[in-house]
Amino acid sequence: MHVAKYLERLQKFSYLLITITLILVFASLVFGLDMTKAQEIYKSYFSPSSDFHQFVISHIKGDLPLYRFLKIYMVGSTEKTETTKKTGDYLEALKPMEGANSDEEKLARAVYLSYWESKLNNRSFDKELIKSSPIFNSFFNEYQIRLIDAFGNYAQDLAAYLFGADINLAYIPEELKKLRTNVIGDYEYTPVYNGEELQAITLIMQEPEVLKTLEGIILEAAKSAKDLDPEMLILRTRGTIFRSTYALIAGIKDEIAREFAMITPKESNLAWIRWVVYTIVFFIWFYFFKDIRVPLLLIIASETVYIGAFMNIQSTSDGMIYGIVMAIALLFSMFYFLFKKQFTLFLISLATALVVFLPSFATKDLLMPETFGESPFYSSLVSEVLQEPLSIVQRRLKNYNTTVNESIEKFNILLNDAAIDTFNLSEEYFAPEGFEKRIEYAKSLLGNVTDKALVKEANDFVYFETKRYEKVEKLISEFEKDFRRFASVSSKGFRDTLVEFVESHFNGAHKDRLLKAISSTQRKPYILLPSYKIYYSLSAVILISLALFLIALKRDEAFIPLVGSFTVSVLTLFKTQTVFIQVGVPSISVYISWLIPYTLILAVILGYYWLRKNHIILKRRERV
Repeated sequence: MHVAKYLERLQKFSYLLITITLILVFASLVFGLDMTKAQEIYKSYFSPSSDFHQFVISHIKGDLPLYRFLKIYMVGSTEKTETTKKTGDYLEALKPMEGANSDEEKLARAVYLSYWESKLNNRSFDKELIKSSPIFNSFFNEYQIRLIDAFGNYAQDLAAYLFGADINLAYIPEELKKLRTNVIGDYEYTPVYNGEELQAITLIMQEPEVLKTLEGIILEAAKSAKDLDPEMLILRTRGTIFRSTYALIAGIKDEIAREFAMITPKESNLAWIRWVVYTIVFFIWFYFFKDIRVPLLLIIASETVYIGAFMNIQSTSDGMIYGIVMAIALLFSMFYFLFKKQFTLFLISLATALVVFLPSFATKDLLMPETFGESPFYSSLVSEVLQEPLSIVQRRLKNYNTTVNESIEKFNILLNDAAIDTFNLSEEYFAPEGFEKRIEYAKSLLGNVTDKALVKEANDFVYFETKRYEKVEKLISEFEKDFRRFASVSSKGFRDTLVEFVESHFNGAHKDRLLKAISSTQRKPYILLPSYKIYYSLSAVILISLALFLIALKRDEAFIPLVGSFTVSVLTLFKTQTVFIQVGVPSISVYISWLIPYTLILAVILGYYWLRKNHIILKRRERV
């Protein structure tokens, strides 16, 4: 009994081993791809001297953040699309497959951009991320279709040959040749396989398990040959052969992703270890000295340095941790100081919360440069702002066209019911902007008709046409507001694109209004940025919030984040600042034209107030 179980397990293991071997073989050769060559090309992209590396770096660090900033500035951060866009979707604008000379190079580029997708999102680069990357999937799906077609055609020709067709097939396993019979008679078969992916197909057909499966398929199909015409017999057998090997072809995706993930240079982020150190130090100190002041002082000092100098503004974990800390600290401080009637500290807490969103920096570097029209991300910006069906402009345009068309249609129905010849009316009655003319004409009908049904119809038309008129006027006003905002930060090229859009989608007075809105809008001299967009400013706000929280708890350690907030606030005076755009997109360094140092003012006021209340020297001077 034990021997039988052992043999059964051994048999299962052998099947598993064969399957894994097949997948590994396919992973290296099934596509006709030279995986070794693809991996060497991929690894070369990590060299600073690589042209593709330089191309990717320059656009990711320069154009990508500018494109996302302009998109968010123009139409907001909420994206209504069929699928939620992520960093990988943004990188598709680079069109990495253009200029690639081989499938190996295409694969290497697809995986390299997947690597950047993980890097920009601070995620581990593993096979799951590669498989979910839109660029990798685009390459794999395209190539898999070609392989599937090739193997399907080969399977069809192979079935025809084994059933007796007189054709020359590039490769036929010897084990299958013995199965050849003439079950299709004198049926003239036209070959469909042209030799594509022959190396891959040869490897597949050499595997014993595949041959055993195909032998069973051919013998079973031959039994039903008398019940089917030759063509149907061949096509059915093709389908059965294909289904028996499809799982192996599809399984290659996992292996390719795993192989590339394994050879990718690993980058470790050890910042999390500090929390382990904090915990150990805290409990050891408390165990021996029964006191928490020293470890608490060290932890607060360490975190103050981290927030001021090392906080990763792109990290989801850092953003969540310090965002929660800042929110809790500010809310607790405001309510505590208000309850305790410490109004000075309450006002400082309230001002700190407001400063987060107040425009305090100005820069010219985020205005669209004329050269941006040459960026691969320019077309993405135009598409997302003006062309995508679910974009705010297209949704509003659809609403506009529906309302205008409904107005003209209802007016025509009214004229037909009143037996009025439309050829005798001026075109202005049928213009998109002719709502007032249509309302005026409908009102004039009321004095000339006695038919109650027609009178009701005219009254209804006037009522609903007035509503439609108001709706369209509101839509046009919103278009004007949007186009002014677009034009205010745009290059001349983008303004020209706006003009073309208006001229192709609007007519008459509405077109003139929108064109005037664009032409009369002056380009902004600079763009205003709130405090939370600037790294040092955001760090200072977090430290001020932490200081307020510690003051509310009456902890002397408050002086550490106070000193830190003052130091970091001084750094906001530098002319070059790092601007946060959004998660998954690199921050960008910009030159600051001018600023209002809100955080520095708050840090000085809070620091002076706290010292005056707590420092004995200042108290003595106050008495004197």
